[in-house]
Amino acid sequence: MRLGRAASHHRWIFLVVPLMLAALAAVAASDIHDRLSYGGIIAHDAESNRAAVAVRERIGRGGADVIALYRSPHHTVDEPVFRQAVEHSLASAPRGTVISTMTYWSRDLPPLVSKDHHATAVTIMLAGADDTSRVASYHRLRPALRAEGFDVEYAGPVAVVDGVAERALADARRAELVAFPLVLALLLLLFRSLVAALLPVVIGGLSISITLGVLVLLSGTVEISFITVSLVTSLGLALGVDAALFVVGRFREELTHRGSVPDAVAATCATAGRTVFLSGTTMTGIALGLLLFPIGVLRAFGVGAAAVIAISAVLSVTALPAALALLGPRVNAGRLRRPRRKDAAPAEGPWAGLARAVMARPGHYAIGVLLALLAMTAPFAHITLGFPDQRTLPADAPARLASDALGRDFALGGLDAVQVVVTVPQHLDTHAGQQTLTAWVGELVRLPGTGAGLIAATSEHSAVVYLTHNSSAEDPATRTLVRRIRALSPPDGGQVLVGGLSAMAEDTLQLLGHRLPWVLLAIAVFTYALLLTALRSVVLPAKALLVNALSLGASFGALVWIFQDGHLTWLVGGDRIGYVDVAQPVTMLVLLIGLSMDYEFFLLSRIREQYDATGDNTASVAAGLQRSAPVITAAAAVVLVVSAVFATSSVNMVKELCVGMFIAIALDATLVRALLVPATMRLLGRANWWLPGAKRRQRP
Repeated sequence: MRLGRAASHHRWIFLVVPLMLAALAAVAASDIHDRLSYGGIIAHDAESNRAAVAVRERIGRGGADVIALYRSPHHTVDEPVFRQAVEHSLASAPRGTVISTMTYWSRDLPPLVSKDHHATAVTIMLAGADDTSRVASYHRLRPALRAEGFDVEYAGPVAVVDGVAERALADARRAELVAFPLVLALLLLLFRSLVAALLPVVIGGLSISITLGVLVLLSGTVEISFITVSLVTSLGLALGVDAALFVVGRFREELTHRGSVPDAVAATCATAGRTVFLSGTTMTGIALGLLLFPIGVLRAFGVGAAAVIAISAVLSVTALPAALALLGPRVNAGRLRRPRRKDAAPAEGPWAGLARAVMARPGHYAIGVLLALLAMTAPFAHITLGFPDQRTLPADAPARLASDALGRDFALGGLDAVQVVVTVPQHLDTHAGQQTLTAWVGELVRLPGTGAGLIAATSEHSAVVYLTHNSSAEDPATRTLVRRIRALSPPDGGQVLVGGLSAMAEDTLQLLGHRLPWVLLAIAVFTYALLLTALRSVVLPAKALLVNALSLGASFGALVWIFQDGHLTWLVGGDRIGYVDVAQPVTMLVLLIGLSMDYEFFLLSRIREQYDATGDNTASVAAGLQRSAPVITAAAAVVLVVSAVFATSSVNMVKELCVGMFIAIALDATLVRALLVPATMRLLGRANWWLPGAKRRQRP
């Protein structure tokens, strides 16, 4: 109430301050793309990351940040003209961009020659202390490597990451231009007023602008991934609009029942505003749970999501009430021609009718919905998690084409070879050192599931070996091979580090397996405590967590069914890639718990209001659903529109996240909120409102 009164009395201050912050943030964020990180996809202390560092620091060559493919239809690698063209091209590399290169001719390495001898692969280690600086070196190197009469293509991890970043940022800009007008059109249909429809869109835009400015300020201490920009834009638009939508909708309702604008603003802040603030606090805390994972990309997701959620919530209970106080009845200005239908009484209307129909046979509906959700969850049982590679790019992307050609045309295969760094006590330029290394590599290639082994480079005591295998990088058999290599005894007095895509996936899975239970416990306790405070019930928060777990499981199962198994890929515009990005379940879990709890707050808070007024559980559920469902449905529709637009991204890892969000919210707004919640609340009856030690409120 007091915040609403303050927003009414000091409305210009409440409006000018966020507008000034947004303007300053927009200026600060103008160079945000120059501050973005291209790394952070693996924990720093993971063995696979330490293997990559060892190649760079101990050996200095033999690694492959970029693989340049030189191809000629007229010459073969055995002709002097081919070698001269490649070496001349490499000599033109700008100073300070390349640490080392390795060619077929430098060490007589047959795997670096294509099967038809018309192409060769050159492995290049780029200068730079981290992935971001190596991408900068790649940007300088790429236009310099030219060879007249030859096609030059680029594969390798840096080329793939750069391709993903370029596509993701371009897709995010395009999606913004499409999503904003679509959301505005949707709000026009809901509110039947241009002014009322514009307010949530403005709040969403301000939230995005201020959040990007905050990320610029944090970029010196937090590794802000390029994917974070897409996340902030989509979440800021979806959640900023959602929060503001609830406040605007409640204000228009209060305005028809109260005699003054200040009273309507105060009542709105005391009801919808309080719920928005508590929901935003819950979602912010849940998003911050990603900071508990020592992976740069996940932490960047957590920071970006928490910032945009918190800023959206704050603007919705400060700047928005001030704007509503300023507008008053003019919030309904710009009405569409067809008049808006008069609101139904709290206990009447289609949603109340649906709730009563469900509560007439609660067991049937509860069992039916549970079976449907469990059936959708079933594919999750055979999920295959993999580390993102060139397949996250569309089929026509240059880095994808080059990487596919590398795997198809060269004996060594593509980017999924297992990297093994072995260190021995003897000098490798001695006979004893060579014997030790050769004997150990012999044991390595005899492991089940292995193919050929290539000693790519050596230093005084260390060597990097690339090991082919009989399955894809994400295949569980390959991760088993990684574990077998790690279990293999190293040379006496030596050390072995295993890297590559499969090892990175294995390390990430182990890390998530250790941390995830504790993160989930922290999120559950935090969410339960806030729901307990808001709803004054021991039972409802526990039920909310269980119900949300069911909808999340169903969305995960659908994600596996689509992207891993390849069903309905034509509908989502993607390809069957055979795996789910290893970080997606965790990211989706945290974000979707927050989104689901958002709607749970609004629905149950409205039911709680009705129960406090009547004491009738069945009537309260029907009335609460009638009052809240239209706005919740509209809010869910906003998220669905935004998710659908951003799901058109050509980058699979972005597409997976947005499709997963779309499915989860669609299930949440239909099967869960409209059917399962009324059914379970009817079955529980008065037990819904049990709170030990609480005195029953006296109703008038």
